[in-house]
Amino acid sequence: MIKTKSRLRGLMAAVFATAAIVVPITASPANAATEITFWSWRPEDKVFYEAEAAKFLAATGISVKFTPYVATDYNALLSTALTAGKGPDVMQMRAYGGMANLSDAGYFMPLTSKDIPALAKIPAGTLAGAQGYTSKLQYGLPYATSVLGVMYNPDLLKKAGVKALPTTWSSFFAAMDKVKAAGILPLGNGSGYAPGMEQLWGAVGPTFYGGNDFYKNIVAGKKTFEDKNFVASLQAVKDLVAYFPTGHAGLDYNTARGLFANEKAAFYIGGNYEISYFRSLNPALNVGWMPAPAAAAGTPRYVTNWADGGFAINAKTANKAAAIKFMNFLSSKAFMQDAADSLGWISTISGVKVTDPAVISMVRAIPSSGTPFLTLVGFRYGAPTSSSIMQPGFQKVAAGTQTAAELAAAIQAGVATWYAPLKPKA
Repeated sequence: MIKTKSRLRGLMAAVFATAAIVVPITASPANAATEITFWSWRPEDKVFYEAEAAKFLAATGISVKFTPYVATDYNALLSTALTAGKGPDVMQMRAYGGMANLSDAGYFMPLTSKDIPALAKIPAGTLAGAQGYTSKLQYGLPYATSVLGVMYNPDLLKKAGVKALPTTWSSFFAAMDKVKAAGILPLGNGSGYAPGMEQLWGAVGPTFYGGNDFYKNIVAGKKTFEDKNFVASLQAVKDLVAYFPTGHAGLDYNTARGLFANEKAAFYIGGNYEISYFRSLNPALNVGWMPAPAAAAGTPRYVTNWADGGFAINAKTANKAAAIKFMNFLSSKAFMQDAADSLGWISTISGVKVTDPAVISMVRAIPSSGTPFLTLVGFRYGAPTSSSIMQPGFQKVAAGTQTAAELAAAIQAGVATWYAPLKPKA
């Protein structure tokens, strides 16, 4: 039985911290002494990791076989491999409760600063993103902070006659109306990729439910998912659907992102991790970023952020020493700077410079407006997770077959089956 008190402490610490096609990537000459395997859910990062594997090989004589999987298949494939006593030597680990079932079952090797010195320099709240649920051991090296918000194309806004960036929800809709009237697609997001719907909500939701205050209250059981402000945050996503592309239910993740990257859409709601994909399609793309508009004039704007993923080691690896050496390479300032430059990462390692103008804007906004990604940070530790209910639920809301209030009730009922503070009071 999960100890609620311990769980609450971990969640509250996170408040202040600030997804199968196989594409093998191998740097493996015949004279390499050791080869390790590395799995990821990021096929779009193939070129980057190929280059980094070559650097690691040159420095150590250890080759890395990197295999990325489609994001939505990754958890199941990794779980199947690890529970069979197989799997990669090193892997990307989903943040918070995304893989707590695996870490708490002993499939990831516990890490210490003795083996990975960089861990000692990462803030406790960030480290919490790659810890177990019940044991609180450190099972991963958190590699980046991710930030959600509204990306925009300044050139398309100028073409549409939008002279000032919207700062409120009503002015955001007025701007999109003006863009649409100019024959430009307002919003590149679609509903075909369910995780993308949750990410969109993650960006705009705090504007309506109230950011950190609501987060702390729902974690403590003082509020529920059926709170009227939380329902309003779900309805906000429904309201945005009117500005989605025609046929949005059939758009996959990359097709939707391609609309913004190829300058067909003026806005795209997502995270800093999208920018590297945008630039892979259109290196000359002009990308701006802003926090989600305020609900009304004079109300706060929020910047959703979290420790997004970690690198972990298979507890049963036959190449422990090589895997640890690779983990230290992945935690090096040189690797993290390459990731910041190429992938738009906001590194968890100090001293790494952010160079992309849009990402610089994100970093600057975190201290004053940062708030946790509520469902990801707080409610992915038991089954059903809030995300597993919310993601397909948003697709139903977008299609008009479920209301925002019905989705809120479903999330509340599901999470309350395992999260004690939200269980109905006797």
